Amino acid sequence: MARSLTTTVRWTLDYIARKSWLRRALIVLALLVTLDILINSWQSWHDLRAADAVAAQRLNAEASLIAARILDRLQAVSVSMTQIENMLDSQTLADVELTRLATVMRPALGHGRIAVFAPDGRLLAKSSSDAGNQVPDLDSLLARIRHDPSTLVTDLTAWAQEVVFTFAKGHRNQAGELDAVIVQVINVEQHPLEGMDLPAGSAVLLLDSGGRVIARYPADLAIPAGLRLADGTATAGPAPMTRFLRSPLDGTQQLVATRKIPLGSTANYWTLDVGLAVNVYRASVRQSLYFNLAGAATVLVMLASAALLVRRERQLYDQVEQFASVISTIVKSIPTPVVVVQTGAGKILVANETMLAAFGALADKGQPFARLFVAPTAWTENHAFNPNEAVAMLTRDGPRHMLLHSTRLRADMQADASDALLVSLVDVSHQQQQLTQLRTEAEVDALTGLPNRRSFAKAAAQAVGHAQRRHSPLSLLALDLDYFKRVNDTYGHAAGDCVLAAVARVLEGALREHDLAARVGGEEFAVILPNTTTEQAQIVAERIRTAIWNTPIVVEGGQTISQTVSIGIASYREVEDDLAGAQERADVALYAAKRAGRNCVHLATPHPSGTTEEEPPAPSGSE
Repeated sequence: MARSLTTTVRWTLDYIARKSWLRRALIVLALLVTLDILINSWQSWHDLRAADAVAAQRLNAEASLIAARILDRLQAVSVSMTQIENMLDSQTLADVELTRLATVMRPALGHGRIAVFAPDGRLLAKSSSDAGNQVPDLDSLLARIRHDPSTLVTDLTAWAQEVVFTFAKGHRNQAGELDAVIVQVINVEQHPLEGMDLPAGSAVLLLDSGGRVIARYPADLAIPAGLRLADGTATAGPAPMTRFLRSPLDGTQQLVATRKIPLGSTANYWTLDVGLAVNVYRASVRQSLYFNLAGAATVLVMLASAALLVRRERQLYDQVEQFASVISTIVKSIPTPVVVVQTGAGKILVANETMLAAFGALADKGQPFARLFVAPTAWTENHAFNPNEAVAMLTRDGPRHMLLHSTRLRADMQADASDALLVSLVDVSHQQQQLTQLRTEAEVDALTGLPNRRSFAKAAAQAVGHAQRRHSPLSLLALDLDYFKRVNDTYGHAAGDCVLAAVARVLEGALREHDLAARVGGEEFAVILPNTTTEQAQIVAERIRTAIWNTPIVVEGGQTISQTVSIGIASYREVEDDLAGAQERADVALYAAKRAGRNCVHLATPHPSGTTEEEPPAPSGSE
């Protein structure tokens, strides 16, 4: 026995040794995986940088175009200032001239207001009737011009529920003295960013030198004009005049291109920021990155699994080699019958001493293993035994029931090689006898104490035989509790069980000694009435119905339930071989009782052809 098991172990070890090339290839595989991850990482980094560069180039181009557009509008302000200065020099300044100039400049500057004041604040001319009164902080504005007549004063102010931008410039006469102050007031809402069409995710801000918002895009951006914005966290961008900025408003990362727009010859300037959300233009690159990461993770998992498999392979090789002789000794000495069977030929290769003691010469080497079975086909038809199903085998002491546990022993991995099965046997004859006894006793419903469906079927066969021999009448009742599902739903399943048990007791009390009641379903019962005509069966059925209806059932919690039952009646016919036909007719009658309102008895009505007319099922008592 020990020699045979050792040989089988060596078959397996030889196969493992032939597969050990995986251990040698694991290092190369790890290097390839590392190289692949590095290449994918570099490619992803390169794609991100390329996407940043393309976005920066595009933002710079858009920023330049928008800045040029804003400069054109500022140039319109400068042109209008120059024309007003010419009017002052030529002494042609008048309201009508300023009105005409405001109309000409309207396409570029929108609905603006123009006013010319003397240094002391007197109104010299205006473009509209209210222009002189619509200049924010006029006194402060005149004071700044008087202080430095050569400067161009710009100011962003909230005025009369509007945000306006004020341009003011002083004028000197031929003697070099300040003789007038030219003021233009432009509504910021008619900003220079109107009509732009930028990609989704873009945002544009135009700020004055104090960091206050002049204009924004899109127009519905939740930033009111005149709001002073705090500086966000910024880092250098991928191109000149660009930077990565975390928005102080919503915290999103933006790539921003910035332009400084000078205001004439003064030191004042406007700042133009054209931004694009990083997560927008990196979306496609990020998706590719996720795929690369998923692929790398998958490869790493596979590599780790391969390493674990190789390590486990080595461990198994050592363990099997180390304990082969120990296993052989254990199998030889254990008190359980053990045998090694050749799968193809079905011959016994080796059996331990317990096996030989139990089966004698039939278990010797070379004997057909199938000869040990009461039914030889149990082995020849299927070599894989159900470990939970006993098989009858021929021992020296006669037939015994055995549980067989089989383990396949691979002799070689070649297609033409023969395998072997290591089969251990456990004698369960005593348990099999007990199981047979339990199956014989398992014919009573545990909840109600009534016979169950199996017992009912046996009793039905006996009743039919008796009726055929004696030519006596035989009737059948089909009962179904009404609205039983409501009991379970309302009071719980424990209450439902209590109702079933109580109905069973009432049913037994209402029957005669030779009648048989059984529980055949959830809330379904059946009653066999031997030597009973249809008329007599109606009396018994009505007695049962009334008894159940009039019996209050007390469930857990002290609640009382009144239960009703619907009953169908059918009679056995001598031409029938069993009670199945009567059961069908009783069920049809039961359905008729249900449709008739429940809590009633209904007799199966013979069809003119001699059969009972079939009717579609009605809702059961559980519905």
